[in-house]
Amino acid sequence: MAMNSRDALSRKFMDEGLIEWEAYVSGGQPDTPAAARIYFVCLEDPFARPRWVGHESGSVAEATRALTAMTNADLSGLLAESTPLD
Repeated sequence: MAMNSRDALSRKFMDEGLIEWEAYVSGGQPDTPAAARIYFVCLEDPFARPRWVGHESGSVAEATRALTAMTNADLSGLLAESTPLD
């Protein structure tokens, strides 16, 4: 699935259970607790907690490029490994 044309920093995808999610990148400086993360928000269940996974580069720019290149299967895999947001 291509990047969402409305918001170039996010992607919508369906997980293996056919639930729609939005993934986006946010963060701060590399090698800090605020380094780049990929966040997941469930678009179908407003009570589902948002989730996140750190991007290995720590860079928002690199994580955004990676998000652009990921397949829905890649995103579903990251979602499965993600941590609920506190």
